[in-house]
Amino acid sequence: EEVAKEADFVYSKRSKWQGDGDLHSFLNGFGSSASAKFPAHIPARTFSELWEEFKTEHEFPPEFQPSSFTDFEEENIQQLFLEKAKGQTIPFLDMALRNWLKGIGKPGRSHEEQWKNFAYVFDSLSNKKNKNNKFTLEKFLSGFVSNRNCKRQLAKELRKNLKLQKKLKYIARSYMPDVNESCALLLKANMTKGAYNIFWGDDGRMHRLAVPFKKIGKCRVMKKLFLKQALKVFRTEQGCHGTDLSDSVKLKIVQKHLQHKKKLLLIFNTDATVLGKSLGSDTKHTEVSITVLAPRSECDDSEEWNEIEACVRRALDAGTLMILPVGDNAKNMDFNFWKPYENPIISILKNGITIGDNNIEIQVFFRADLAGHYGLLDHGGVHDRSGKFCLHCEETAQAKKAGKFIFLSEIQQQDSISLREFCKRHRLFPSDIEMLHDIVRSACGNGDLALAEMIEGSDSGGGAHVEQLLSKCLEAGNQQELSTCLDNPDKPLPIGLVVPCLRLCKISRKSSHLQQADFPSLHFLYCALHLRLRFVNLLVNYIYEVAANQGKVAAVNRILQSFQVNMELKNDKDQQRQLSGKMCKRFMNALPQIIDLLISNEVTRQEWRTALDEWDHVITVLSCQYYDKITRADAEELPSRIRSFCVKIVKLIGDVKRLQSFYFHSLLIGHIGEQFEYLYKEFGVPLGLLSLSAIEKRHETMGRRCYKKAIAEINLYMSGKSTSDLHPDGQPDSKASRSFYTLMNLLLQSYNDETAEALFQHTVQNVDLAALRRSLDE
Repeated sequence: EEVAKEADFVYSKRSKWQGDGDLHSFLNGFGSSASAKFPAHIPARTFSELWEEFKTEHEFPPEFQPSSFTDFEEENIQQLFLEKAKGQTIPFLDMALRNWLKGIGKPGRSHEEQWKNFAYVFDSLSNKKNKNNKFTLEKFLSGFVSNRNCKRQLAKELRKNLKLQKKLKYIARSYMPDVNESCALLLKANMTKGAYNIFWGDDGRMHRLAVPFKKIGKCRVMKKLFLKQALKVFRTEQGCHGTDLSDSVKLKIVQKHLQHKKKLLLIFNTDATVLGKSLGSDTKHTEVSITVLAPRSECDDSEEWNEIEACVRRALDAGTLMILPVGDNAKNMDFNFWKPYENPIISILKNGITIGDNNIEIQVFFRADLAGHYGLLDHGGVHDRSGKFCLHCEETAQAKKAGKFIFLSEIQQQDSISLREFCKRHRLFPSDIEMLHDIVRSACGNGDLALAEMIEGSDSGGGAHVEQLLSKCLEAGNQQELSTCLDNPDKPLPIGLVVPCLRLCKISRKSSHLQQADFPSLHFLYCALHLRLRFVNLLVNYIYEVAANQGKVAAVNRILQSFQVNMELKNDKDQQRQLSGKMCKRFMNALPQIIDLLISNEVTRQEWRTALDEWDHVITVLSCQYYDKITRADAEELPSRIRSFCVKIVKLIGDVKRLQSFYFHSLLIGHIGEQFEYLYKEFGVPLGLLSLSAIEKRHETMGRRCYKKAIAEINLYMSGKSTSDLHPDGQPDSKASRSFYTLMNLLLQSYNDETAEALFQHTVQNVDLAALRRSLDE
């Protein structure tokens, strides 16, 4: 009323309220010619002024001095104060609304229509990239919806007010999955068509929010047809289906927004899995997928690298390249993978990938489990045709069986190095040399034949030379000089001193494939996940043998049961048991108690505890998937710590037969430490980041589900009743149809979020979108 009076809106002489402010006329005057009587500026009263009036109307303690309305503890007092503040604000808000409508020539009839047009104030200014601009849609909505009264009103009215639901459906739809996302989410949620229709149809609200299944189905078929043509899906003679390598790599690079980088890593992932079992026969398939990531040096900042790390750890990050409806043995991989892909891989290695004007250098790696690497490198079993056992060096199966882990090195005149430099050259610590010397003395002095079998000379030609070195190593003078060097590691080693050492071999073997590109076997990656499992199972079998020899099988079983290890030892010394990942962790927790039970010598017990602590550190660093969590000191020392741990295990187990596994050979000989160091220094990539954990998870979350979703399509196609344009080329075949429909479902998951027309037009040429749409409509 005071504002109306100041604006010269007062009651006439005929009224009993003569001279008072006429609020009714004041409000009706907005937008009319009468508004000309409004003053250009009416000063608004501040909170302090309103508070002075408000506290006289209500009783408040004198010491209570609020700074804003939220200082009122009682909600009803807050509401009363807000009503008082509205009295001076609503008239100006109404005036602003009417002036805006008059300015744009859209006088609204209903209140809803007026506010609909008022929203253009925010829309017209929202594109201005000015941080100080308060009139943006984002700031308006985030502030308005976070208001307590607004949230209360939405929660109260939204579920029952159909009119409000219809108005808010646009906001809800933008937040809910769209048709493209729904194509993949239905498979991730493992939801059937019937279940989704019930979810969509039982509640009327879902009709306005969720996408109907018919639209999802049409979108899925459209995308699959699109992918089949864009990625040039082909079929091999054995019924396997794959995509064009160059187009798949380009699409994955653009999908991850890496097309502006100068160097990228391309990882080929191969892993076989059992899809299902029926009538005693296993249904297997092998998925070959690709992972693209940038080296750490190519990232603009640590945030970009952390995002790349997070992507690689996800099962959905890889893009499917090929599906083989068979296992991953050497014959299958040679015929179905290397034959169509070897030349394209060589081309990528030599020429890189060109996207737009940018040519990207590509470094290729392969990650697989041991069986997968055997398949890729033509190993028919534990060795290849030439008798080579190791993937990375010239170690033969016969040499592996001999188990010559320790060699005796005689210091020559040209060496002239200290013990510390000698250890650095051989990736060991001085304490390891002392332990190796103890092993040699125990083997020869105590007649331990098992340890004696592990020793060889510095040149592997002839036992006479080994006997001479052994004899010289055990001489009192040699032992005294070695003891002096151990006390002072920086002292030069005397000429003629015989020093025991652990074998070390660089990764030098060439790949049997990709020879034209001079591809190194160093790029066939070890899996830290399988390394952990295989070494723990090595310990399991050793512990079982010791327990059987001592007649303490039942006691060991009781300890395992107390740690919930689902495995029972039988009285069989040759029993071979394999534990899963979770059981391996529990077994390692139980191992200290088992060691205390089986080993009576306290010194040996302490050596086992030290070795297990060393293993825990080694496998933690090897398995770490975060670059920032690996300190530089740990990374530099890891190759030496791995071999130091192997020295302890050789001494404690002391049995060549128990130490012949591929992974222990790779640890002891230095291959795993060398590969870790290479990836860490050259590309800033931890070896653990490239383990198969994400690929193993991919089978569970995607591979088996995609196969099960394809069963209906497979059966319909094989029965000859399918009318869909989406079908494999060539003669109908059960294995071929299984690989094709599974591949298409996996491609839909791999590229679903990026199968927009713009992306394909950017990466893949000659895709007739209009023809695909017409074909789908027909």
